[in-house]
Amino acid sequence: MKKFVICLFALMLAITAGAQVKQKVTILCPEDMDSVAVFDYNPYKPSVITTLKLTNGKAIYNTDAAMNKVYAVGGPSYVMPFFNDGKDIEVDLVNRTVKGSEVNMLLAECDNKFDAFDNALTEKFKQLQESATPENMKDIQQQAMLLYLKRQNQRLEVLRQYTNTLIPVVYLSEMASELSYAQLSPFMNEEAPYYSHPYMQIVKQQFANLEKKRPGRMFVDLTMNDLEGNQHSLSEWCGKGNYVLVDFWASWCGPCRQEMPNVVEGYVKYHKMGYEVIGVSFDNKEAAWKAAVKQLGMDWIQLSDLKGWECAAAEPYGIQAIPSNILLDPEGRIIASDLRGADLQKKLAEIYGF
Repeated sequence: MKKFVICLFALMLAITAGAQVKQKVTILCPEDMDSVAVFDYNPYKPSVITTLKLTNGKAIYNTDAAMNKVYAVGGPSYVMPFFNDGKDIEVDLVNRTVKGSEVNMLLAECDNKFDAFDNALTEKFKQLQESATPENMKDIQQQAMLLYLKRQNQRLEVLRQYTNTLIPVVYLSEMASELSYAQLSPFMNEEAPYYSHPYMQIVKQQFANLEKKRPGRMFVDLTMNDLEGNQHSLSEWCGKGNYVLVDFWASWCGPCRQEMPNVVEGYVKYHKMGYEVIGVSFDNKEAAWKAAVKQLGMDWIQLSDLKGWECAAAEPYGIQAIPSNILLDPEGRIIASDLRGADLQKKLAEIYGF
């Protein structure tokens, strides 16, 4: 679950500082639509700008905004993004194509690739949901996480094909809070056409947060209370000769609860080898925290200052979304971060050899 700390005023200054350009957008719509919405595709504050009535399945929208500002047009179930690049375009929502602008033609191409992946995975999610029972829920949750990670990797693979264009900015600004340092790092090229786009500010901030958890850095010590109210520090376990996973979570975080069986599995399998897990909770209600620990079978040390998003772990580890984690080597250096699902199990198997 996400926590965004956003300076919208600074973003708007960056956008309005650019030259204003005009663009005529002709929108062709399916027969079952009687109106089409125009969206401001601002990742900080997406919103509907206007709704246009259709005449013979067509509408016209004229932009007058900063060069390469991102818009989208569509309806409740489907939208197509486009750049305001000063070139008149035709957006065809029937065939999902764009004419009149090379970058927007490529953007439509990329968006269609994403949709093809998403449609296939949505069907698989539906099948998992229909097959779920109380007995197989753990397995279903793990499979769902694998599908989510597959979607993420598919998107990154596609985006790598467009790094010589503006296109990555449209999707990186949406995905940044979900990506690891290793996933985002290849896109942080200052020479890339998209790097200086205003929407990249959210990506750069996320990357700065991830830098605090990058492999090679030493852990930052934290001191909090355990479930009994006794004070402990990470340094009691970290850097003491064993591999340690510091797991950032909260009882109110749905994705954290879904991921927890995977963390439990790793702990049960490798704890006898010296592997430790330390839970650092972003809870603010003691009773909910304690109940979740018991319910989820988290048989490892649990720490919290019960300050929610003001948790002392947030700043030194750049935590803007949970679940999150860091894996430390026996000396206390970070060797990986934000390992989820099969990625966590794969890393532990690599370390312990089974």
